[in-house]
Amino acid sequence: MIGFGASRIGAVLVPYLTLYLVTQLHLSVSTAGQVLSVFGAGWVLGQPLAGAAADRIGRKSTIVVSLTLTAAAYGLLARATTVPELVALAAAIGLVFDAPRTAITAWIADLLPEQQRARGYGLQYWMINAGGAGSGILGGYLASSHMAWLCLVDALTCLAFAAAILALPTIRDHPASATDPVGYRSVFADWRLLSVTGLSLVTLTVYQQMVYGLPLAIHADGLSPAVYGAVNVANALTVLALQPLLQPRMDRTPPLWTCAAGALAIGLGMGANGLAHSATAFIAAAIVWTLGEMAFCVGAAAYVASLAPDGARGRYLGVWGAAFGGSALAAPLIGAAALNRGPGWLWAGSTLLASVCAAALALQAARRRPNSA
Repeated sequence: MIGFGASRIGAVLVPYLTLYLVTQLHLSVSTAGQVLSVFGAGWVLGQPLAGAAADRIGRKSTIVVSLTLTAAAYGLLARATTVPELVALAAAIGLVFDAPRTAITAWIADLLPEQQRARGYGLQYWMINAGGAGSGILGGYLASSHMAWLCLVDALTCLAFAAAILALPTIRDHPASATDPVGYRSVFADWRLLSVTGLSLVTLTVYQQMVYGLPLAIHADGLSPAVYGAVNVANALTVLALQPLLQPRMDRTPPLWTCAAGALAIGLGMGANGLAHSATAFIAAAIVWTLGEMAFCVGAAAYVASLAPDGARGRYLGVWGAAFGGSALAAPLIGAAALNRGPGWLWAGSTLLASVCAAALALQAARRRPNSA
């Protein structure tokens, strides 16, 4: 788990890819957007593929192979200059860069009993954010003029984590029924999985406005880009400081209720951006939606893992994980359409959408029988 968090320090390229394409390769904003769209599409497709691989060839093999392919793609990206090269590599990175998370999430479910999984996913999430905090600092330094070094850092950390996984002692990394895995036809027949995945897609699209809508809102208020940087720092520090304090409560709460509470907090926090006009107010709003982010991601992962048969945990988590890529595709489109009507449409709409998702998740939680799959 520590190695996974460390590997996220190298995940510095993706947040700065748009900056690189526009400022260093001098592509138009629309062309850069097309490259990022291909990346998002690869992310959507890559998650179910990663889940199937985790179920069929094992968690360990999936992690090592995907990390190696990601490192190779980052290395090639450092030399890519033409649009076809960039599009192909963006698609490849989208397919494989998040595959280790899906395999590790399934692995945690294999190794921990259901009542302890929220704690396991909480630790996983904490480590991702610890690595993300490091990546923000490193990426901010390297992205402006040292993109080749940025690619190299990403590639080396991927390879280092792959080597660490290979060095692990032999422990079970296949589900008990991996010899007879459940196919995707059965997976997609589970309405509970489809429901939580659809609700996750909408909630995460609201959450993704931290990347698309929030910088524009800060700029519109005449504040400096440093305020957005401070919001991101507040996001990371909130996770690092408060998740250990909140984890015992999440351990005691059924995952779907935790997920519902998280969706509501995301909506309230994003809606508060519409009332914020100072650095302090934007940071206060960030603390609220960060609390929601923590609860939502931990609760949803634990719930999906509890639904899955042993031979399909990877597939279940891969289908749910596609919501992350889908939200990265949908958020800029929805955000742009809302902002064209006015900032109030974006922030009030965010609160409304996330609140509806929270209510639907709460209803599903209330209908779920104790100890039912």
